[in-house]
Amino acid sequence: MSAALTLQARDGTALAAALFEPSQHAQGAVLVAGALGVTQRFYAPFAAWLAERGQRVLTFDLRGIGASRAPQHAHSLRGLDADLLTWAQQDFAAAVDCLAQLHGGAPIALVGHSLGLHHAAMTLPRVQSLIARAVGVAAGAGSWRTWAAPSRWRAPLMLHVAGPLLVPMFGYFPGRALGMVGDLPAPAFRQWSRWCRHADFAWGCEPELVQPSVQAARFAIEAFSFTDDEAMTEGNTRMLLAALPNAPSRVAVVAPAEVGLARIGHLGAFWRESAALWSRLEAALTG
Repeated sequence: MSAALTLQARDGTALAAALFEPSQHAQGAVLVAGALGVTQRFYAPFAAWLAERGQRVLTFDLRGIGASRAPQHAHSLRGLDADLLTWAQQDFAAAVDCLAQLHGGAPIALVGHSLGLHHAAMTLPRVQSLIARAVGVAAGAGSWRTWAAPSRWRAPLMLHVAGPLLVPMFGYFPGRALGMVGDLPAPAFRQWSRWCRHADFAWGCEPELVQPSVQAARFAIEAFSFTDDEAMTEGNTRMLLAALPNAPSRVAVVAPAEVGLARIGHLGAFWRESAALWSRLEAALTG
């Protein structure tokens, strides 16, 4: 069972979260940070499974996403001033602070799905110091030209056509209606688009904004890359880790058949039928 919580970012923004408590004393604390446009509800089965295994687990929605989408933005994210660094340094930071406090101030572990690992890389150094280790799941970086083929073929339509046309028209990226990523605030979409069009991603495109954080990160990372990921390749995963020179890391490349699955892809690691993979993620969390 989970309990609903409301987090408060430093700027006063209220964020929806859910806490999954183990039935007995918590052996550890795990924050699950989701992929771009993916709501916390998607991770509930995995979070509940970890809680059954003795972990205190927190999931949350970024501002503008899922249950953190304010009533005034129910039908449109027009006017929501939030970019990817707002999410990392305000919203993700609030989740880390909350879970660390609930866990007696002890460092926590992170499961970062895709963009979720970027939050840890780009949040404030103070917040990074509260993270003992991180497990990256289908997390990577790089120009869209280096993505796996299915996403690489669709990227020009989203980044060079749909986004530039629709964001000025609607005041946000209406990805849910298009079946692309999900609804995103205009600043977040524009920043993500800039990064994805740059050969060296965020740290090449806007180094003054992200280099202090990526240089400060010192938590250990085990990153899982899936051979059938339709978005991020192993090379993309290694590029993200290379941008964190002071964070010790290693990559585990997993083929679906190794864990008895027909498919994992970019999202499938958190499907209920992927429970055979969850044991490997848990082992990486506990070292």
